[in-house]
Amino acid sequence: MKRMGSLVAVMLLGGCASAAPAQAPLALTPVALPAPTGDALSDAVALLAAADGIDDPALRAPLIERLDALDVRLAEGAGEDPLAHWRSEHQAQGATPWRGRALGPAYRRARVEPGQSLRIEQVFLAGERARIAAESSGGGEVALAIRTPRAEPVCQQDLSPRGNCNWLPIYTERFSIELENRGSQPASVYIVFR
Repeated sequence: MKRMGSLVAVMLLGGCASAAPAQAPLALTPVALPAPTGDALSDAVALLAAADGIDDPALRAPLIERLDALDVRLAEGAGEDPLAHWRSEHQAQGATPWRGRALGPAYRRARVEPGQSLRIEQVFLAGERARIAAESSGGGEVALAIRTPRAEPVCQQDLSPRGNCNWLPIYTERFSIELENRGSQPASVYIVFR
């Protein structure tokens, strides 16, 4: 009888074991982070462009953390601030609140329709190295041109998809940053400058 009870217990346990296993929660597919280059502006623009293509806040989180470590903030007068929205989503998931600071790379986001151009102005200080990094996402063929207030060319590049300009301003003055979409697709362009 003792043996029979043990056999019944084994059969019952065996029946439990054959039940369908509980479904594990779906794991998020990790996003490939842009490789750090050691250049803060190039890294920031690559991270912004990559974050722009991600809809899930949990997948975007590592990019936001790296942008926070670089102290990237919106340029004055830029208007729309997708990074602030991404940061608020990230904080809602329990991340440490981000605190901005006065110095560090600033960014702007621009959308340029096919055949259109956009001009942004930014003040750079005399005797301090000026740097701009830009990256186009969305498939547009975008040209970047930087000029002095006297329309003198400082830097011209095709963003395919990114580019960098470095120069030493002689005067503290407002430089013109122009983006021209020469392609047939709308382009979203991130510009980071210091």
